[in-house]
Amino acid sequence: MEKTTVSGTVQAERDLLARVYVNRNGVVTRATFRSPIYQGDKGILDGQPARAALVIPSRIFGFCGGSHQLAAAMALEHAWQAELPPNGMVLRSVAQAAEILQNTNRWFYTTFGPGLAHPSFSDKPLFAEASRRFTAFKGASFRPGILAGTFPMALYALFAGQWPHSNYIIPGGVSTSVQPKELTRAFSLLDQYCREWLEPAWLGCSLERYLDIRDWGDLMAWLDEKEEHYNSDFGLFVRVALEYELDSLGKVEPQLLSYGAFYNKNGTFVVTPENHLRFVQQPGAYFDGKSLCPFDHAWLVESLRANKDAHQVGYRGEAVEVGPIARMLIQGKQAAQQNGKHSGLFATLYPEKGASVFTRVWARMHEACQLANSMRMWLSQLEVGAPCQVEPQEQDGWGIGFTEAPRGALAHFVELEGGKIIDYAILPPTMLNLQSGEAAGKIPPMANALKDTEIKDLSDPIEVGLVARSFDACLVCNVELFKNRSEKEIGKTRV
Repeated sequence: MEKTTVSGTVQAERDLLARVYVNRNGVVTRATFRSPIYQGDKGILDGQPARAALVIPSRIFGFCGGSHQLAAAMALEHAWQAELPPNGMVLRSVAQAAEILQNTNRWFYTTFGPGLAHPSFSDKPLFAEASRRFTAFKGASFRPGILAGTFPMALYALFAGQWPHSNYIIPGGVSTSVQPKELTRAFSLLDQYCREWLEPAWLGCSLERYLDIRDWGDLMAWLDEKEEHYNSDFGLFVRVALEYELDSLGKVEPQLLSYGAFYNKNGTFVVTPENHLRFVQQPGAYFDGKSLCPFDHAWLVESLRANKDAHQVGYRGEAVEVGPIARMLIQGKQAAQQNGKHSGLFATLYPEKGASVFTRVWARMHEACQLANSMRMWLSQLEVGAPCQVEPQEQDGWGIGFTEAPRGALAHFVELEGGKIIDYAILPPTMLNLQSGEAAGKIPPMANALKDTEIKDLSDPIEVGLVARSFDACLVCNVELFKNRSEKEIGKTRV
């Protein structure tokens, strides 16, 4: 997406630039990231009608357009005090989950998995099998994994229209309706996703059996329980990750943040930040490394509204990691706090395993299993013929919308005057993972994960690639390697 001006053309997006500094032993001492990622800061929306916010950002962020359209709609709904009916809530949850599922499949088999077949691991016993399964395009698991992602994409299109540039989310709900034929087809697509890939290929067992895993001991017992578990794509991933020591690569104990997502079926309610946090199933909260804290949305409002650069400091000046590992840990800890339930797999694992390449990848794939299970319940909650939208009364003012995109916490802020946009700001999850805390002198999450990483081959730093890909950054990353003391450039690569 570009904006043409009198002086020329302003690019909305360019590649991410990483500068990685290594010592004489090839160990990373520090890393910095610079991204021109669009944050509503290029004037593209200035003077546009209010509803342009639903269209333009989602086109710029085409890789998760549905999530951006949702955050934009929520910001307008907050400004207009719009109400959201139950059917509208559930349909939004179904489509949002479908977007995450299709991203998960594509990400693992096209972005992360091929790294497990990198020649630098050729001395490992499991390298041959990892190469046979996970090599891009040629691997035995590549095509089935990619094709499986078409099922949630088709489910998304059933209600929302063609992904990623659909326009089904509108202030007050969604523009579609629930019909018996579409609902039956939605159940069928979800069953195909589980029956044809998730259970036989990825897990080697039923979804219910996998979701019984509660801790590390359970995982190891599950792995040895059946040959189907051991030889599944997930079983191979676990074995390869441990053999390659990915549970130590990029390992940190970060502070984690989630804005919350996926509504329960409730009565009609006004879309406000308070109601969002009250009704979501995946909770919005902040984990400071020791305990769970309520999410302070007033901070987010102030940082986006007052100063377009202020949000780069992260959450209250802290460097916060966002994404599936944050969602899974916070969900488990809140369940334990509020309901006295088991704290959940990742909340149990975290004190021992922390956040590493292995646990970030596992959290993303684990979330896909959880969402596939939840989507069955959400589809069963839809009512044929029930309203899916409550028409809002447009008015001037400001609003904020925050939710969870596939890559993590996402926020949109809008200010309206005379029915036109006079200010717009976006805080995407990649910016939090790359730069949060930096302005306050903290080490941002991805840079912190790279610190102390040993690079075996400076001409091909696969270790940097694996750490970066575990965060699922939404931009291609150009890596420049420098000597730590002299700052002399010693190589370039692209991950």
